[in-house]
Amino acid sequence: MHWNVALRSAGLWVILSLAAGQLTEQEKSTIIDLHNELRSKVQPSATFMQKVVWDEALRVVAEAYAAKCIWDHNPQLEELSMGENLFVGTGTFNATKALLDWFGEHVDYDFETNNCPEDKMCGHYTQMVWADSNRIGCATHSCDTLEGLDFKKATLLVCDYYPTMCSKTLYNTTWTVIQYLLCYKMQLSIIWAHIQIL
Repeated sequence: MHWNVALRSAGLWVILSLAAGQLTEQEKSTIIDLHNELRSKVQPSATFMQKVVWDEALRVVAEAYAAKCIWDHNPQLEELSMGENLFVGTGTFNATKALLDWFGEHVDYDFETNNCPEDKMCGHYTQMVWADSNRIGCATHSCDTLEGLDFKKATLLVCDYYPTMCSKTLYNTTWTVIQYLLCYKMQLSIIWAHIQIL
């Protein structure tokens, strides 16, 4: 895919040791299956909600960033039209808990206004259920300390999504095919612009 070329050119294609940040096949399946299950349950229900699939290129990007042990989003993703969710915990890593925590933010999200209260967080939820995101890659890293968060001996989960949001609406309940294709065309034009710079 063209965006794989853009990722490598942006300096994000980092080869790491096989031991670092590796999720088990069961954990990968849990992440994909639970994303798709939760995305199918959004209210109001969505039209054109795509299923997500595992993407190894995104996993590599997530793995490289997780290894930095920073509690903040990767600043290089926005220019590549990629989104990201972070989760940190101590003890045994539990992918299901991470995803349910992200999705649980829906209780504070107002679909009509596309907002949540100032003292609440719903960005993890909105990234999870952005209808056009169809690829995901995740990695974990065991961090002795985390920059930006007072945690010791914690596991950082980074999930990268492609594409990220291209409009203020998470998903549409009545989008026409034309609207859907126009949004998709905008994503492709962003990627093409990055390739032309190479």
